[in-house]
Amino acid sequence: MRELVLETVQRFRMILPGERVAVACSGGADSTALVLLLSELSDSLGCIVSVAHFNHLLRGEESDSDEKFVSEMAGRFGLPFHAERGDVRTLARAAHANQESKGRELRYKFFRRLVASGKADRVAVAHTMDDQAETVLFRLLRGAGTRGLMGIQPVVGEEIIRPLLEVRRAALREWLTARQEPWREDASNQDPRYARSRIRHDLLPRLNQFNPRVVQTLAHTAELAREEEAFWREYLQPMLKTWVRTEETKVVVDLKALGEAPTAVAYRLLRWALAQAVELPGGTSRLEGNFGEAPNPADFGHVQQLLRWVRQGQSGGALAFPQRITARREFQHLILMRAEGVVSRASDGYFYRVEVPSTVEVPEIRSCFRFELIPFNAGQPRYNKTESVLLHSKVAHSPLILRNWRAGDAYLPPGHRKPRKLQDLFQRERIPLRERAGWPVLVAGERVIWVRGWAVGEAFSPAPNSRQAVCLCETSVRRRSV
Repeated sequence: MRELVLETVQRFRMILPGERVAVACSGGADSTALVLLLSELSDSLGCIVSVAHFNHLLRGEESDSDEKFVSEMAGRFGLPFHAERGDVRTLARAAHANQESKGRELRYKFFRRLVASGKADRVAVAHTMDDQAETVLFRLLRGAGTRGLMGIQPVVGEEIIRPLLEVRRAALREWLTARQEPWREDASNQDPRYARSRIRHDLLPRLNQFNPRVVQTLAHTAELAREEEAFWREYLQPMLKTWVRTEETKVVVDLKALGEAPTAVAYRLLRWALAQAVELPGGTSRLEGNFGEAPNPADFGHVQQLLRWVRQGQSGGALAFPQRITARREFQHLILMRAEGVVSRASDGYFYRVEVPSTVEVPEIRSCFRFELIPFNAGQPRYNKTESVLLHSKVAHSPLILRNWRAGDAYLPPGHRKPRKLQDLFQRERIPLRERAGWPVLVAGERVIWVRGWAVGEAFSPAPNSRQAVCLCETSVRRRSV
């Protein structure tokens, strides 16, 4: 048993000499065996082992007894003990989440704090080959693709390691029994209300009748899937850099390039883009998930539906996904964003009086506009589409209004004799319909003198002999933490 675990640790470079390894232990057979095995292998690996226990407070006195059991075991082997508690039931109810997922979230946050505090460099968890088989089967039944079939990763983010991933659960129990080492049993592992419990105690035994090595077969499938995904990650890198861009509140995909790509490539690019969308502001980052295992908003069926939709759909449509991700097709781009990231109040309009100098925050479009008087010389550029524009200093003494675009608004571009309707300009530049409602314009009196994305209107740019100019700069307002 020790040789098998040592081989796994060395093959995946799970532990480097001198590292501190905290073993996550619930008191069950698998995690108890992992504590003993890594403790005995610590000299060979050159690592320092400790024990970590998270008490979910779900089973009253039994949960407290589990914590006591793990604490006493750590003391018996002379290992440092780290413990933390969390009222999973109450927190899950408050978050409208199931207890299993909330417990996992709290547990991995505890592990992350151990690493962040320097008490551990790695956290070892006791997933076995049987856990791997159950995970692969569970994801297969949900319609996962190759990435889902990778199952449980041996190493995640260089912090979470799984040294028992090539060991059978029954073998660990036999090993503990032979050493007369006790462990705790969690009755919830037998609860048929949980899908994993039904897979473990019902489905897998039935499949074992067709293939006595079904657990090994599923684990081998996960290994093959990992190798394929490693190839695809490297192969797709150049395309990801040119076809997909991530902005502050959205992920943008080039539909022309996507449409010309083979289906296998398009599928993986969309899946990657959806995973990026999960990490937009307000979502669950990889560090907040299971150490790099960020939740994916879509299974194979979702991605297949999205691919079919973007290839056949029309501009302006929308498609909803889990994790509050919304997909929109806008001309030659697919836009992925969180539901709360869509401008919602802009359609009601906004209207702000402006003084120079001042800073005007427009929460309706999550932007901030700064107006200030600056020195001006004739050779100075007057317009930078991505940064700022310069206006004649006379506007500093005019009644200025910053508001959203309205139907019928017109604007006289520099060098033109006749005003142009903004609606025509939006159409020419292919500004998406949903963004037009909140599009900012600056008005002096009754005249639109500036429109986002265009140069300052005729007669409102600084004159060549001007000594000063009004600088208008727009920046994004970052979401405040609460």
